[in-house]
Amino acid sequence: MTPNASNPQKCIRILDFLQIHLMRREYTFLTITVLILFPLTTLAQDHTALTHGGSVQAVAYSPVNSSLIVSAGGNHTVKLWDLAAGSVTTLGSHKDTINSIAFSPDGQRLVSGSDDFTFKLWNVPGKRHLSTLSHITDNARSQIKAIAFSSDGQKIATAGRHVKIWDIHTLREIMTLRHAEWVLTVAFSTDGKFLATGDASGQIKVRNLQNQQDIVQFQGDPDFISTVKFSPDDRTLASAGYNGGVKLWELPNWEQIGILPTNGTVTDLSFSPDSSKLASTDYEVVNLWTIQNGVNIATLSGHVGWVNATAFSPDGTYLTSGGSDGTLRLWDITPYQSVLPNMVRIIYFIPRNRTAQSDMWTKLDRLIRDVQDLYADQMEANGFGRKTFTFETDENDQTVVYRIDGNFNDVYYHTNTANKIHTEVASQFDMEKHVYLIVAEVSSQAIEHKDVCGVGGSSWLGLEHQVKSHGGYAVIPASGECFDGETGVIITAHELGHAFGLDHDFRDDRYIMSYGAVRDQFSECATEWLSASRFFNSDQPAFNDLTTLQMLTSETYPANATSFPIIFHITDFDGIHQVQLLVSTTDNDPAHGTKLYHCKRTDAQSTVVEFDIAPLTALPTNTIMLQVIDVHGNITRQGYVLRAGEPSSDVNRADINGDGTVDTTDLVLVAANFGKTIIGNIYPNPDVNRDGVVDIRDLLLVVNELNSEVNAAPIIASRNAKTLQQWIDMAKRLPNRDATVVKGIAVLEQMLAAVMPTETRLLENYPNPFNPETWIPYQLATDADVTITIYDMRGNLIRRLDLGHQPAGTYYGRSSAAYWDGRNDSGESVASGLYFYTFSAGDFTATRKMLLRK
Repeated sequence: MTPNASNPQKCIRILDFLQIHLMRREYTFLTITVLILFPLTTLAQDHTALTHGGSVQAVAYSPVNSSLIVSAGGNHTVKLWDLAAGSVTTLGSHKDTINSIAFSPDGQRLVSGSDDFTFKLWNVPGKRHLSTLSHITDNARSQIKAIAFSSDGQKIATAGRHVKIWDIHTLREIMTLRHAEWVLTVAFSTDGKFLATGDASGQIKVRNLQNQQDIVQFQGDPDFISTVKFSPDDRTLASAGYNGGVKLWELPNWEQIGILPTNGTVTDLSFSPDSSKLASTDYEVVNLWTIQNGVNIATLSGHVGWVNATAFSPDGTYLTSGGSDGTLRLWDITPYQSVLPNMVRIIYFIPRNRTAQSDMWTKLDRLIRDVQDLYADQMEANGFGRKTFTFETDENDQTVVYRIDGNFNDVYYHTNTANKIHTEVASQFDMEKHVYLIVAEVSSQAIEHKDVCGVGGSSWLGLEHQVKSHGGYAVIPASGECFDGETGVIITAHELGHAFGLDHDFRDDRYIMSYGAVRDQFSECATEWLSASRFFNSDQPAFNDLTTLQMLTSETYPANATSFPIIFHITDFDGIHQVQLLVSTTDNDPAHGTKLYHCKRTDAQSTVVEFDIAPLTALPTNTIMLQVIDVHGNITRQGYVLRAGEPSSDVNRADINGDGTVDTTDLVLVAANFGKTIIGNIYPNPDVNRDGVVDIRDLLLVVNELNSEVNAAPIIASRNAKTLQQWIDMAKRLPNRDATVVKGIAVLEQMLAAVMPTETRLLENYPNPFNPETWIPYQLATDADVTITIYDMRGNLIRRLDLGHQPAGTYYGRSSAAYWDGRNDSGESVASGLYFYTFSAGDFTATRKMLLRK
């Protein structure tokens, strides 16, 4: 699988994809045959599904027997699956959802923790219940959110309202570790030295059990932590939570290694026995990662809805997952032991009534090697060595080409060519990882219409803030002037450039990313960009911390300005490599869409970049895009709309970002720089009074200007009322209590009051009517245990949502309000109709109705 630009006469091996597909179907059939003794449901490729019944919240393998699996969840039962015997046994049950299960290290005992305020011990060989205990703190029983055995099998940790550690022999409590928030996950290190916990505020704590000291605490998620796990070799701690992304921390210095990007909330993690791989749950899939470089080596799909739990077998050959669809799924992961680098794969696409060219394979071999050499020459010319992309070869270094026969006749692909072909290829290949060069055998000898020689691009995740997938595609014709000779090499290089993340660059007609008549070079911006690309660095780590982009200047500019800088603040803890400003093309450009305006190289985790857009101010409106590639090759972009307008004649220093309004954005800029020393007249300048320090006086000056925006100000306070109170205390300690200070204190107190409701209330769900999900907002005047119970029109219990102990405050947004996915406690979708939801918080109870309309 290495780049090979020499010996273009080597023959090419053609792989018939249909043959590969049939071979995989045969393997799936064998899987079904072996495990036919179990109640099978939907089967997807290379895995088996077992029906648990009700949402599966927890799964675990026996540490001494790969044939024994235990599952538990929403139907309140604990089930033991014996794969060797082909049997399943219900050990017993709880009275509410079971959140967590764990085997003892010797495999003899099992412990389960539930929302029914109990945890139970089970004898595995005897398949019987041993004991039931309650987790009681402050004279009140607590739900059990997580449970774990110590590695020596002598202790059990239970988590909920605080953490308790128990002696396995006496079943007595050894100690209570108090937490300010509900603890949702707990894990012992393999050597038994450390205990890690994650709570509802997103905090992770690690305690040294030998000296009973907390040794480190860090923020793992903005909202809550759902899972923490130590690797078996005790070299890595992994954590994940509500906002997605898996964070890896290195022991013993507890420094963050990197972030594994996910598409949604992660509820469970599992390390492979050799500590080399990590499995994480997601929506409908389980992701498999390498620990060394963070590469996503497999995405295992088959579940319907959220996947809640996952576990490796003790021999590391299988992975089990459990989901809200009520199934366990067993995955053979032996095919995923090696990691393929990001590469270019070649597809030869032939419409149904077309015939393959007899010498096509030789042509494709020569083409890809010539394009690879062109990239290497240009990278070297710009000081980056002979870096170039990798294309797929077999064990004999022969170029691999996949043939796909189209579903339709040739004329069908003469319009909307790229989309139609892409759809058919994507149904057979995962196009989110590699770049696919698709060579189409179409009689039109063009893509879309006669003037288009090719199309290239990739998929983006998100709306305004977008993240590029690691894959891409380029579609070119298989014959004609767009394919043959030197023109074909340039066209292919151009379209592959789009797949690698390069935009059009019309600044010079000699640039390959332009439409010039004589294109023979990549710009310095392009080669610098490619030097960080995953496709040009086979050993590139795949970790991806979030890239944040913030425009600091006004989105209004003076018409026909001689100079107008726009300023952005960019943060990426992986390290920023290059920043590009993309702008819309005009009627004078040869193509529609976006084009490169300018680029800036930077080597920092946080930086401010400036672009002078004076030439653009001649237009009444400009749509621009800021695009960033980090040092790991991750690409992020965000769009903005700028408009011509009259600048304000009065300079108001409290309007820090210069947008003409003093609002919460300015308040945030002061809060973000609170305590910093400011040298010179920077822009934007949060030092409102220009005394050299951003302090409480600057905050009060902005607060005084908020006026009608006071009602919006709690946006920044809602997550941290404690900070607001600290600001108020600082202001009250100022020696000079002038009118500005007095008014500022009053406004801050209003803001604090706005996020601290005076009464507990249940609000109307939204959307309503809904299909299939809805959010239920509420507010609490005091701390309380919160439960929402959903009934149908006949009064039958449909779903119970135990939200745990919640602090006083407002729970309005989707990240904090109660969430119902339209399913019952068994994980089944409910029918259309009228439903009632009852909210209980301490002594307060209220009921509202909602309509599910499908």
